[in-house]
Amino acid sequence: MRRVCGANLMHIIETQHKRVPWRWVVLIVLLGIPNIIPIFASGSLTFSMKKFIDSPAVINGLSSLDFLFKVLFSATCLYLSDRIWTRRGRRTPFIIAAWICMAVCFFFIPLAGGAWTLVPLVVLLLVATDVGATFQSLQMEIIPPDQRGRFSAMWQIVFQLLILLFMVVVGGRFDETLHRGRAMVRGEQTIYWLAALFLVIGIVFVWFFIREQRPTEAPPDHGAGIKGVFGNLLGERKLWPLFLLAFSQTLITTGLGAIDPLLMTEQWGYTKQDLGTNCFVGGMINLCILPFIAYFADRMNRIKMFVGGVVCALVLQIAYYVFVQFVLPDHRPTLIHIIMFGEAMSICGLFANTAFLPMLFDYIPRNQMGTAQAGLNFVNSITRLLTLNGVGLWVACYARLFLPVGKYDYFSAYLFIIILNLVGCGLILHFVRQIRRGVIQPLGKIEFRPVENGENGGRS
Repeated sequence: MRRVCGANLMHIIETQHKRVPWRWVVLIVLLGIPNIIPIFASGSLTFSMKKFIDSPAVINGLSSLDFLFKVLFSATCLYLSDRIWTRRGRRTPFIIAAWICMAVCFFFIPLAGGAWTLVPLVVLLLVATDVGATFQSLQMEIIPPDQRGRFSAMWQIVFQLLILLFMVVVGGRFDETLHRGRAMVRGEQTIYWLAALFLVIGIVFVWFFIREQRPTEAPPDHGAGIKGVFGNLLGERKLWPLFLLAFSQTLITTGLGAIDPLLMTEQWGYTKQDLGTNCFVGGMINLCILPFIAYFADRMNRIKMFVGGVVCALVLQIAYYVFVQFVLPDHRPTLIHIIMFGEAMSICGLFANTAFLPMLFDYIPRNQMGTAQAGLNFVNSITRLLTLNGVGLWVACYARLFLPVGKYDYFSAYLFIIILNLVGCGLILHFVRQIRRGVIQPLGKIEFRPVENGENGGRS
């Protein structure tokens, strides 16, 4: 690798290589931490807004602006990142600008003295988050196709660790206050400032240690602005199967959402501590399983790995519903039952999710990563919005048809999820058949033209 990257670039991580050192892969996995910690911290925005805003509709409306911004800003920035070139590359400028803005917002949000100062910071934070959507494309341009499986598995391990650490150490400290002499630090400040700190670390790393090399081929041009974005999405037929796959994947990953804690606490009578115990035990088991998944990630056929995980998860969901509804006399599983079935489904999901992203990018042309991701984000956002609201509507309609007034069967939402899974699995199997017939080609691998030694205008 010394010969490939050049002696003067030993500490620079570059894009567009056929194979990269595994230390690069580890560093890019760790670079995902500054990208994910702010998302965890954003989960506290509801509590921050509640200090100054009483209306749940206003709070929910502000939070849901992210959906609109994904269409306006995320899609546009991803589309443009395929078509611009600067001294800092094409993905990096968006990431740097977004992370600087996000760090500033996170620093000032806990210091806001009222809604008139907090709301603009929250809105600006949501915009900046979507501007930085080019991060995933940058990752996939650094990690070559043959190494993406283990990269994805490594990230799953880090992600599980972050969830556990954030839940146990940080997430529940929002209302706490730490006194040290005359100094006082609130939990709210700690959460947001920790996110700002990780963003600053990420900015330094990207600025000094990431080098983008100019791609050898330019993507097709369908115009500028929003018209160009959607013109490209509609005009590039080879991307349509990927959007269908993204739609299918969103269907099969739909969960109970806000219904889940209501099912556990109101219907089954478990405590919030039981919820935490369930998540903690599951997370620890996942961490033990993930190294084995990582071993197979680049050795197994990704399509078979993905489809196998999806189908097994569907079978387990049906088995869980039948077990609770028709086997248990009181229709109330014990914590052991919940952990056993939940962890079995989680392991299947880990297999599928570890294979999904590398498999998806195998079919995305290298010169259209940003454009494809814009379409994928749009499809995911629309589908997620419909399915999560669909879960709530299903529970409400089920109660209206079959239960007394004021009673809800939250577990009935599993029927809705199983139906979505069946539709998603059917579409995924159609995608696989199209691959076997040669209709869909792995353009991300076939058309991959590695750029070595900075020969196409990468910055030095």
